[in-house]
Amino acid sequence: MNRVLDHSKGGVSVVLRQTYEAQTLGFLTAILRHRRVIVGLAAAALVLATAICWSLPDKYSAESLIQVDLSRVAASQATSPNQQAATSLDAGAIVESEARVIRSLATVRHAVEDLKLQDDPAFARGPGFVSRILSTVLPGPAKEPADSTASVEAVTREVSRNLTVTNDTRAYLINVSYNSTSPERSARIVNAVVDAYLRNRLEMGVAAAERTRTWLEEQIGESRRELETAEAAVDRYRRQTGYVEGGTQGMSLPQQEVRDAVAQLAAARQTRLAAEARLSRAQEVFAAGGTPSAQDLSGAPLIQRMLESAESATREFANVAATGPRHPAYLQAKANIEAAQSRLREEIKRAIGNLESDVKAATADEANLADRVDVLKANLVEGMGQDAKLQSLQTNAVAIRERLKLLSDGHAQALALTGMKSSTTQIVMVAKPVTVPSGPNRLLLICLGVLGAGGVGVGYAVMMDRRDTGFRSDAEIAHETSHRCLGMVPELTGGSSAAEVRMFDESIRLVSAALTGARALAEPRVVMVTSSVPGEGKSLLCMAMASLLAQRGIRTLVIDSTPRLHGETDRPSLDDVVFGDPAGFPLRSDPGKVVVLHRAEHGDSHDLFLTPAFESFIERARESFDLVLFEAPPVMLSVDVLTMGGLADVTILAVAWNRTPRETVQAALRRLQDNSVRLRGLVLTHVNLTEHKDFRVVDQCSHYNDYRGHFEEAGAHHARGDLLPSRLSS
Repeated sequence: MNRVLDHSKGGVSVVLRQTYEAQTLGFLTAILRHRRVIVGLAAAALVLATAICWSLPDKYSAESLIQVDLSRVAASQATSPNQQAATSLDAGAIVESEARVIRSLATVRHAVEDLKLQDDPAFARGPGFVSRILSTVLPGPAKEPADSTASVEAVTREVSRNLTVTNDTRAYLINVSYNSTSPERSARIVNAVVDAYLRNRLEMGVAAAERTRTWLEEQIGESRRELETAEAAVDRYRRQTGYVEGGTQGMSLPQQEVRDAVAQLAAARQTRLAAEARLSRAQEVFAAGGTPSAQDLSGAPLIQRMLESAESATREFANVAATGPRHPAYLQAKANIEAAQSRLREEIKRAIGNLESDVKAATADEANLADRVDVLKANLVEGMGQDAKLQSLQTNAVAIRERLKLLSDGHAQALALTGMKSSTTQIVMVAKPVTVPSGPNRLLLICLGVLGAGGVGVGYAVMMDRRDTGFRSDAEIAHETSHRCLGMVPELTGGSSAAEVRMFDESIRLVSAALTGARALAEPRVVMVTSSVPGEGKSLLCMAMASLLAQRGIRTLVIDSTPRLHGETDRPSLDDVVFGDPAGFPLRSDPGKVVVLHRAEHGDSHDLFLTPAFESFIERARESFDLVLFEAPPVMLSVDVLTMGGLADVTILAVAWNRTPRETVQAALRRLQDNSVRLRGLVLTHVNLTEHKDFRVVDQCSHYNDYRGHFEEAGAHHARGDLLPSRLSS
């Protein structure tokens, strides 16, 4: 049943959906198949978890709340507004740091020592169960009592395991809780841990303030001595030089003169640049034939009147222009225009000359001021050395004075902190005994145990399902091997019912029908029955088929490749018939009788099946029997099966249901195909009908299970099946 996949988009999606559905169905089927194991594990976990939970003592929890006062932290650490903001940004880190200090072993150790828990019987550990047994079986010297330090450490670690310290990043609160079998003990330990933490923080704060105070006193004394030295140096320099102009805010006379001269020079430079700009614009406009603006010309009113005279002459000329160029009025108007324009140009030239004079005067003033600035700067440089020296001495003295002030303020704050002896944390709520148990949550533990056991069972089911790599239905064989499945033979045991025996008989008839349907039964036929590995039921299949054909009157010869048993030495073996006198062997048996030949007990199969005598024997058997059945050795273990396959007309491969690995079956099929062995199909043997129901597949055996009543009714008339090996004769 080969199937060509459609690689189009729709075909691929269908195949993927079928694949996922098959995987899901396989997963659910595996769980259903191993449901007894899963239910058993869950039930055992339920019983065990219930017993353990009810044996656990009740736990009582006590808690205390601590608040971190960040305002004190900021007041003790910040010296500027910027530091105050930085401290507020690190509030979460500060609270987390305090929580770590509380849960530290050092804090818990102080609480243990304060309460003397190492002497408390509740924390005294006696010898364990194994230790008591060993001490009874192997008595030895008495152990010395444990060291007190070791006892304190052991109790500290035990208390730390049951101590819980949590903090919320959105609040400045720290929750300290402890679980034990006594509510009073829980409250006492929580309060002791909180007290130890507060006492430790207080002692650390006082010690730090004391160290700071001592260091500040040393720095203040040193700074005072440096300040006295600096002030003495300033006074000594003033007496030596007589220079008293120095100061942090004032300015010396030479500096003021230089400043004024530089300001005057800048103003003169601006005046020169403005005059040059006016001259340049006036020259450009006049050269272009235009009239410069009144702002750029010094004689602006006169030029304005000349412009008005020129415009009046132009209007008069326009009025008399119609009289003609020879008319006296025309000539007089034209002469007036030329005279007005000539006077205007002369006046503009005179104004431009005035601008040039202004530029020269501004340039001269700028040069004079520049020389004066140079002279003043030279004089200033001569006196700057003394001023710089004095300012340096004064700056040093001021810096020392400011540092002394800061140190004095810090010293006063350190004295205040030393006197206050306060901590940055405070107790908001003291722990009190709570008589309501906080644990254990027995129902939750039981549910978790059952769920865990169920998960283990599901995992076991999936692993077992993945380990079972055998074929489970005829559809799997057809899909993965491209060969027919001739039938599925149910498994028979000593306790099989009559209905199961009838199912077995029907499956053998189905295999025989699939085998002989293509040819007439009257013709000689050689069929080889083999398997991939031993133990796959080929002997039972071969003998059951022979029994069925014998009941139909078909003369059948069964050639068994396995050696005959020790009790069958009185019968002729296959070696005797092939190499001996065949006259004593009934090559013409009666119809309805099965003849079975086994290989000799100590014979070599290579010396038998690879000889021409064996081929001649097979040819004679074709003529004497209606059907010859080879029970060949396993394909993967013996090469004789290839020789026997060449003599057979068709071959049947027996495969154990849900047991033989698929890779092994594929390897056996490839070996048969490579050696041109004609394979009719495969037969699934040893099908467990009870387990087969759990796979939820539709095939031959699923119908056997669904319609078991039909076979029970048919089996009621037959105490035993007709095809069981006990009915065979040889």
